[in-house]
Amino acid sequence: MGSEEEIKHYVNGRDDNIAVSYQNYGSEGKCSEDKRKPEKMNMVSPLTVFRYSDRQDKLLMALGTTMAVLHGASLPLMMIVFGDMTDSFIASENITYPANFSLLNSTLVNFSMEFFSSLILGELEEEMTRYAYYYSGIGAGVLFAAYIQVSFWTLAAGRQIKRIRQEFFHAVMRQEIGWFDVNDVCELNTRIVDDISKINEGIGEKIAMFFQAVATFFTGFIVGFTKGWKLTLVILALSPVLGFSSALWAKIISTFTSKELTAYAKAGAVAEEVLAAVRTVVAFGGQRKETERYQKNLEDAKRIGIQKAISANISMGISFFLIYGSYALAFWYGTILVLSDDYTIGKVFTVFFSILVGSFSVGQAAPSMEAFANARGAAYAIFSIIDNEPQIDSSSNAGYKPDNIKGNLEFQDVYFSYPARPDIKILKGLNLKINCGQTVALVGGSGCGKSTTVQLIQRFYDPKEGTITIDGQDLKSLNVRYLREIIGVVNQEPVLFATTIAENIRYGREDVTMEEIEKAAKEANAYDFIMKLPKKFETVVGERGAQMSGGQKQRIAIARALVRNPKILLLDEATSALDNESESVVQAALDK
Repeated sequence: MGSEEEIKHYVNGRDDNIAVSYQNYGSEGKCSEDKRKPEKMNMVSPLTVFRYSDRQDKLLMALGTTMAVLHGASLPLMMIVFGDMTDSFIASENITYPANFSLLNSTLVNFSMEFFSSLILGELEEEMTRYAYYYSGIGAGVLFAAYIQVSFWTLAAGRQIKRIRQEFFHAVMRQEIGWFDVNDVCELNTRIVDDISKINEGIGEKIAMFFQAVATFFTGFIVGFTKGWKLTLVILALSPVLGFSSALWAKIISTFTSKELTAYAKAGAVAEEVLAAVRTVVAFGGQRKETERYQKNLEDAKRIGIQKAISANISMGISFFLIYGSYALAFWYGTILVLSDDYTIGKVFTVFFSILVGSFSVGQAAPSMEAFANARGAAYAIFSIIDNEPQIDSSSNAGYKPDNIKGNLEFQDVYFSYPARPDIKILKGLNLKINCGQTVALVGGSGCGKSTTVQLIQRFYDPKEGTITIDGQDLKSLNVRYLREIIGVVNQEPVLFATTIAENIRYGREDVTMEEIEKAAKEANAYDFIMKLPKKFETVVGERGAQMSGGQKQRIAIARALVRNPKILLLDEATSALDNESESVVQAALDK
């Protein structure tokens, strides 16, 4: 806890919406009710979205695009086959016979008609077989092209997303602690899950579907103008209305879907907050209240879902009304052209369906364009974090690495304030000198800067003014990773990871042996209680060490610090949860 002014500054700076029941559940749930104001979406350029694609990815995307274009062009081209086949049917129905057939006897007439009918039907069967081959070939080609376009784009997107996740997580891990003070950790978790999923959706098969729709549009109109430009121009007058209605339908559904997901997300946030602090909820008897709060958010989702269903069905009705209206106009004018011009019924069908398919493809491309726009917006936030260069880079190899460190520590006129609260001075000209082998205790009121001093020694932050030196070397000149390897830290509230006790102790030094882990546990007075557990050192401590008591967690944390044989040992009330006997044993080990 800080001073009274710090507490006021902290409380006044928080969102009023966070003041909900059981406000003090704990740090796990503090981000659940966070509500950010909608901001204008920043986007990266269309090509920048693919910045993590390598040569193989570009080849996959190129081949996938080629197959998508072929897939999109296949449907209008199939209309040509359909029109020709229709004309073949009509030609077979219009069988004419010589006029003098009526002068012959009935037997000869019947024989002649049967002969000509069998001849025409034989030719029709041969033509239909040929068209069946055409359809089969187009179908096989579409199957192959569709599989390649979707699989190649999906594969390329998956490969890129893997690199983006790796780069993003690495970028977050290398940021200085001050960066986390001004960036919400829960927001980072959302970024790595939701935003990267949006990128994956936007640069995957949706791109292939967009190219497919564009190819269908252009091919449809090319076929239409080639086969019959008069009818094409008439149908073209209604095409914008059809395309607009289809796009509007998709937009309405996507808007309500977004609102519905937001409502469910609010309900999920309530559940996450309550489950993270379920012990506190049960202790205060708040089960009914939290259930009602969760159900209220579900009611909002239900209301939006009903609105979505009504709007979607009305939009669908309007769209189909326009579709059937265009059918009526096209067939009416097509009939006129058949009677007064050189149009055939097959040509009318070819033009009509080619233009219709091309027009609908415009609306089908809208969701793909929206997904790509969302991917560009999500990529802006993700890439901004990846490109952010930390002031204190723990992954850098730069900096001096002394061969030997004694541990003489000195603060020289140090001034410091936290990045999140730059107007509040924490340290005001601190001067402190600690010699090798010396034990120094920092004592003072809450918020006076004790923990801040410990964090400055670890170089979580750099002082605003003044210098901090070890053996006369400025901390800024030392390699950050090397500096932290020679420092052991035990905090007042130690954090354990959801793994075994041995792995938690091994976190102090990667190359530690099992014998050294047991030795450190004995020095921390943790060995006895560990050996009483069913799985001993292989016991899983639970999430954040929930299966361990406060004293057990502290002793494991002390063992973790001791196992690395640090030159400098920093303790922030490290034995506050221990009894007197355990504290004396641990203190003797620390002194040693």
